[in-house]
Parts: sequence; structure tokens; C-alpha cells
Amino acid sequence: MDTLRQELLGVFDAEYRDHLRVIRDILAAGPMDARALGEVFRRVHSLKGAARVVDLSDVEGVAHVLESRLFRLLDGHQEVGADDIAAISAAMDQIDAYMQDAPGPEETAPVPDVASGPGAAPPRDDGGGSYVQVPVARLDALVGVTHDLLSAAERQERLWADLEELVAGARRAARPDMATADPAAVLARLTRGLATLGRERGRIAGQFDRAMLRLGEEMRAVTLVPAGTVFGSLAGMVRQIAREHGGGEVTVRLVGMDMRADRRVIQALRDPVIHLLRNAIVHGQESPERRQEAGKPPVPVLTLTVRMVGVRLLVSVADDGRGPDLEAIAARAIRQGLMQRDEPPVPEKLLARVFDPGFSTRGEADRLAGRGMGLSVVAEAARTLHGSVRMEAGIPWGTVVTMTVPVSQRQRTVLVTEIGELTIGLPGRAIERLVRVRQADIRLVDGRTYFPLEDRRDPTAIGQAEASLVPLVPLATLLGTPDAGLPVHDGAVSVVLVAVDGLHCGFAVDRMHEVRILQISDAEAIGLDSELVPGVGWPRGDRPVFVLNPDTLLARWQAGGGTGGSFAGAGGTAGPAAAPVRPPTVLVVDDSITTRTLQKTILQTHGYDVLLATDGMEALSMLRRSPGRIDVIVTDVEMPRMDGFGLLDAVRSDPRLSSIPVVLMTSRNEEADIRRGLDGGARAYITKQGFEQGDLLDTIRGVL
Repeated sequence: MDTLRQELLGVFDAEYRDHLRVIRDILAAGPMDARALGEVFRRVHSLKGAARVVDLSDVEGVAHVLESRLFRLLDGHQEVGADDIAAISAAMDQIDAYMQDAPGPEETAPVPDVASGPGAAPPRDDGGGSYVQVPVARLDALVGVTHDLLSAAERQERLWADLEELVAGARRAARPDMATADPAAVLARLTRGLATLGRERGRIAGQFDRAMLRLGEEMRAVTLVPAGTVFGSLAGMVRQIAREHGGGEVTVRLVGMDMRADRRVIQALRDPVIHLLRNAIVHGQESPERRQEAGKPPVPVLTLTVRMVGVRLLVSVADDGRGPDLEAIAARAIRQGLMQRDEPPVPEKLLARVFDPGFSTRGEADRLAGRGMGLSVVAEAARTLHGSVRMEAGIPWGTVVTMTVPVSQRQRTVLVTEIGELTIGLPGRAIERLVRVRQADIRLVDGRTYFPLEDRRDPTAIGQAEASLVPLVPLATLLGTPDAGLPVHDGAVSVVLVAVDGLHCGFAVDRMHEVRILQISDAEAIGLDSELVPGVGWPRGDRPVFVLNPDTLLARWQAGGGTGGSFAGAGGTAGPAAAPVRPPTVLVVDDSITTRTLQKTILQTHGYDVLLATDGMEALSMLRRSPGRIDVIVTDVEMPRMDGFGLLDAVRSDPRLSSIPVVLMTSRNEEADIRRGLDGGARAYITKQGFEQGDLLDTIRGVL
């Protein structure tokens, strides 16, 4: 159960953030009408139920109190006043505060390891316990790519069958009893057949290439999450810090929260951003009188902005306070021996000093600032993500600190090689084998270099294995040195045989170092083609590894006139599998992802197939598309668009669906609701208070 709880906490973390984001958007939109109030009430109700599932009683208590207040407003058709808005906002901040201290999933958001040095890779995050929300359109695109790949695989199977048939025809023509056949006609027929198969193989390879390119793009997009999923909860935290520090209020503006970036990058930036926000509160404070004299708003404004420039993510924290004190920074730098007294105070150099460890212009330390570590932690985090940070004076006032980092971080298994002064990484997925070729074995055919590779079978060969000639190309010729010769060391050449979709080529390198897992950044390699070198890996140390795209590598080689051998892999077919007996299918309908996950886990553990729907409308659509597939429906009552009672009525009134048993499972335990459900045709009514999984399993077994 501990594993299940950790999983549910991860789901709840995503769910509560989504609820708070929507509620805050409604508050920011202006006066609330009845419809907006109803949406807030529904989300608070779902939040309360989800918190109960994961046993977060503090969050459940806050949501319960707010739900009661909202219910009185709805029931009495009252207008939402300023006090109500303040209460909703305060409750959101309180839930945020509780969640900062709540026990989270075992795998928490990665935080840069500032003790591991500037060359360290960000902490490994394999996603355990973390969840992201994926748009349905993105899933549809992935399904489309999968269909394209399956189609290409079917075409390749047919191509292989046609090739075998052609080989069989050649064997028949070679038999003694077929000697009367016209050899020229036989050869012409075989030639036409091979040409046709060659063209089809090219079309299949193109389909695979396009599908794999789309698949890579879609998978990268799935790993991108809106910045608001991580930074959206910081506004309440900052307001609380401001109240605790000086007793005043602060306005927090979040800009660009819909900007999408790699989840691990956004998570790794969370702590540095908190440092910057705290620093802005401490160092940007001004008295109300001084703000009034300067023509500033009476309440200080902090702005967190996320934007994208190329493949770089820019995260800025700006305040409208007094701005950086260059004189104080210069004085501190002189006392620490970081600059000479007669050195001209260049603003850019002075502002770069604030990121040095132990540097602070604050006279005395408190629990928020003054020890000179906050900004150095920010700088170290940026460097760990292979980025940078800078401070500048705001316009017309205040201070702006901007972190610039690659938009994504990915882990890849790569072969690390050396080519001249460059360290090049080749993804392991495309490497067929590593070969050490003696100089004496290299062949020159029509002005091109080849090397023999044994133990490869030609699919048209009749009996024995043959050594095949494989093109051999210095990898340096595709990296900006077109006249590079083969790098011969100790009488031999180190060759990496790269294979993608039937295309093979051996690329010669100076040295092969090791195979290792690297964190890959979407960073442009200056002086190299970003299409060929889409990412940079950073092992421990300062020397980057430029990671190549093997598809682009082979395409560039082929476009330059390369003629490679085409080797088909050994194929095989499997007999049809016996169709298993279909287990019962349960449709779970609930707008809370935490509740859906809990019920799905329980039911799947006990052998049921489970389908999920977020409300009655989606469930009804699924039922009408495949009425014979679903054996029982377990539905919540309080849901958007169509609630559980509406779904129950729709199922009972449809002759194709009326035989499917419906179980209502909800936190509404009033006798009138129970009676309404049972009178409406529900086979059972389960309340979520004191929920036991045995009750759900016994109920489903009883209605099937």
C-alpha cells in the first residue's frame, strides 16, 4: 500500500495544482457570476475528495470550510463579495502552504546538487511518482504515428515475401530441367522484379523516416509541461513570505505560465526561483512614503516571467523596488578583495559579483537573507543546467534577474568518441557494431574506401555467409573538414558501423572512449550544424560532448554521393496467439484524477479491465461507441457537464445500455441523494466516507 500511496500522492500533486490554477484564473478574470461560482465550488468539492483519498486532512479541512461557504452562496443565490474573493484566495494560498510541507512521492522534484561542481549533470530523474497532463490531441497524434509505423512494418513484411518469391523463381530458373528457358528473358524478369522491390524499399524507408521523425517530435512534446505546473503555486508562498518578513502585502504577477519546457528543467529551476523571489522581497523593500514619492504603486509588485528564445528558456524575476545599489556592491567587492579601489565601477562587472559565494550587501543576516548564499546558489543551479544568470537594473526602476538555460534535458546512452579536437557522441540506438579495421584490409573501389565485414548474410544468397564491403567514411568530413583523410593509428582505423532503416555506413573516428549515459541539452553548438548536432552532453568536467543525430548523419552522407550496402535483417514470423478469455470491464467515471487512479489500481489488481472517463458526457460517448464492451459502470455524482444522476438516467433510457449495472460512488451521503440514485435504477450506492476497497469489490462482484 505504501507504493500505491506514493503513486496517488504523485497524481494528487498534479490534480491539486490544476484545480488551484483554474480557480485563480477565475478570480483574476474579475467579478464572478453564478456559473463561475459553480465551477469553483465543483473544483473545491473534487479537491476535498481527492485530499481525503490520499489522507491529507489539512487540505481536506481547508477545502471543506471553503466548500461550505461556497454552498451557502450558491444555495442562497447570493452575489460573491470582496470578502468571499479574499477567502477563496486565502484558502488557495493555505493549501499551497500545506502542500509544501506535505509528504510527497518518493521521487521528488530534482534540485541541482550545488556541491558537485559546475560540470555536474542535473540529478537523475526517472519520473518515478511524477505525473504530467497530456492534451488529448497529443495522444491522438501519437496514435497516428503508431498507425504509420505499423503500416510501414506491414509493407516491409510484404516486401520480404515478394523478395523470397523472387529468390524462389531464380532457383527454379537455375534447375537443369529449366535449361530450355530463355536466359535473357529470365534475367530481364529478375531485374525488373529487383528494381520494383528496390523502389518499394525506398518508399518504405521514407515512410519509416517520416514516422520516426514525427514520433520523436511528439514524444519530446509530451515531456514538455507548462511552466505554471511548477511556478503557479509560488504566488501564495511569496505573499506569505512578505507578510512574515515585513507584515506588508505584495502583488505577484505570473507571466508566460503557459510556456512549455522540459519537466525536469522546470522542476530544477523551482528552488532558484524561490531564492530570487525571497531576495526581491528583502532587497527591494521600500517604505510606503518613498514609493509614493517615486510614483510607484502603493503595493510592491513582483513579476515572474517565463519566455522562450530559440532553444533557450529565460526565467526572470523582477521587482519594482529601489534597484541594485552599485555603490554598496563596489564597497563590498573592495572589502573582499574582488576589485581595486581605483578600478572603474563598470555596472555589468559589479552586478556579476553578486553571484559570488558569500557576497551580500545586507548588513546583518536573518532567516531570509544576508548570508550571501542565495544568489550563488542561483548561479550554481544555472551552471548545472548548462545555462547562465545575470542581474540588471529594471526600467524604470527595480531589479531584474534572468536565468537562461536549455529548454530541455534528456538522458541518452551514447558512444563517446574523439575526432580531432572535438568530442563527439553517437547514440547507441543507431550503432550496429564497433570495428577495428587494419589498414591493409581497406579496399579502394571506384575512388571510394570500403572495408570487408564478415558474418553478414545476403538475403538472396543460396547457402553460405559472405564477407560484404561496407562504405568507410571519415566522420570528420561531415563535421566541416571535407578533405579529411582516414585517421590511421597503429596501422588500423577505429570504425563505428551506423545503421538506420537498412542504410549502413562505417564512420572512422580517431578514438573511441566509452559508452555512457549523458544528460543531453537542446543547446546550439557554435560552429556546427544544429540539425546534425541537435544536443550537447556534459559529462563531469568542462569538455562538452556534441551528440549527433544518426538519421541526419546518414542522410548527409547519402546526399554527398555515398553508396552504401543495404542489408536486410533476418526476419521471422510467429504463429497466432490464442485469444484470452476477456475479463470484466469496469467503466470508472470521476472528475478527480486521484480518485480515478485509486479505483483503477484496485480493480486492475483484482483482474478487471478498466476504462476511465472524466464526466458523464464522456462516459456516455464511450458507452454508445462500444456498448457491448463495458460490463459495469462505477460513477461519481458531482461532475461537470453531466453529473452521475444524469448519466444514470441516460443509461436507463437507452435500450442498448439499460442492462449495464450502474454503481454510484460519491461523498454525497444524504438520504435524499441515496434514494434518488436507487429509485433512478442504480444497482448500488457507495459513499466515499470511510471508503474500503473490499466494499467496492464486493459490490461489483454482486452486480455482475
